[in-house]
Amino acid sequence: METSGWKRTILLCAILASQTTMTQTKTVKYQTFEEDAPGTVIGNLAKDISSASSASPHASSSGSKTNFRMMKQFNSSFIRLRESDGQLAIGERIDRERICKHTLRCAIAFDVVSFSKEQFKLVHVEVEVKDINDNSPEFPRKESSLDVSENTAVGTRIPLDFAVDEDVGVNYIQSYQISVNSHFSIDVLSRADGVKYAELVLMKELDRETQSTFALDLVAMDGGNPSRSGTTRIHVKVKDYNDNSPVFDRSSFSVDLPEDAPVGFLLLDLNAEDPDEGLNGEVVYGFGHQVPAEIRQLFRVDRKTGRLTLESPIDFESKNTYEFDVQASDLGPNPSPAICKIVVQVQDVNDNAPEISITPMTSITAGIAYITEAAARESFVALVSTSDRDSGANGQVHCTLYGHDHFRLQQAYEDSFMIVSTNPLDREKIPEYNLTVVAEDLGSPPFRTITQASNAPRSETSQQLQHKLCHGDHQVVAVTAG
Repeated sequence: METSGWKRTILLCAILASQTTMTQTKTVKYQTFEEDAPGTVIGNLAKDISSASSASPHASSSGSKTNFRMMKQFNSSFIRLRESDGQLAIGERIDRERICKHTLRCAIAFDVVSFSKEQFKLVHVEVEVKDINDNSPEFPRKESSLDVSENTAVGTRIPLDFAVDEDVGVNYIQSYQISVNSHFSIDVLSRADGVKYAELVLMKELDRETQSTFALDLVAMDGGNPSRSGTTRIHVKVKDYNDNSPVFDRSSFSVDLPEDAPVGFLLLDLNAEDPDEGLNGEVVYGFGHQVPAEIRQLFRVDRKTGRLTLESPIDFESKNTYEFDVQASDLGPNPSPAICKIVVQVQDVNDNAPEISITPMTSITAGIAYITEAAARESFVALVSTSDRDSGANGQVHCTLYGHDHFRLQQAYEDSFMIVSTNPLDREKIPEYNLTVVAEDLGSPPFRTITQASNAPRSETSQQLQHKLCHGDHQVVAVTAG
């Protein structure tokens, strides 16, 4: 399998300079709203941790002061920690739509260590960012035109442009309305990916000689308080009829597409037939006018054959469901297109390697952590945080520590691990330790990220990395006198 995505080679120049001993790990959850001003207080760790125990928020059981330290991780710049008492505040303005797009739950997660002379607590913090109604529904076009044959049957549905809204939940689009008219209504539906859209429905027979045009306003409204809306105008032109329209073999298809499918990959071979003769029966295929540019860039419909193929590489991690319409029209005058609905489900493949972030508890020299030789067993050395953009087993990460049995990995929660000491240390015998952390996902084949000294980043499969574990890819743990 050809590797893609990126893998990072990390130098862990080892670990620790305190005598603190691990006592526990806990998770604390907060909420804040997007766009809150920098400096807005979210919570206070000292108070919230102490509320679950009898300990003072500023002192350990022996009266020593407790301080707090944020462990550097992938996405913690939005939150600021006051080390003296664990107060958490907004560090920079948060745009929920930028960091979480359309996901219903958006959380910023990071780790904090609270420590006194005798002990420390590893605290996992999750700050849920709540959506505010700061975006209005928008249509891709302010105006659009539709040609409808005067012999179109009552009940016929005509696809319309759908509005987009960057907000989620109740702040997302909840309804559509159309201006009062004598012939048309709308039906509001939801796509496979949750997008709401409206279809124009013919409710009364058309007569070109009586009325040849309609001007309809379509309004999309969200559920915010106050509500926001967006409007597009639809110009309907009634055309003389062409006896027969094309008919697809099926009105809808659902197809699975592996995310590593090559450009040109055939998804469907669509077919529609028209019993008319000459140009009135000659069928051509294409996307409907309402199909957005995103779909046109990713997929292609052959005008003559109806073959639906992949036009550009696709990424499961960006989006995993696409729904759009393909239409078939004849070449006669005033054609009435047939519509076929396509749902493409993108299947995840293991194309991303785990990422590793390693934060020493104590570091004097950049990239090196220190531990006193007087440190007790189970002393906290460093926090190892992992992530993987894939889903399912492809995104589940297992971590292993190589180098010396004086240290081991202990799982803190989910994708985070602590490096802790296992035996008494003697600086005169061993002044420093070379350790290697390997993160491997559970995909098939699996990807590994391995920390190495002085090597450029590279991407490799698990099998290609096996020999490296025997050739001293080193990180340093320095032991100090104490």
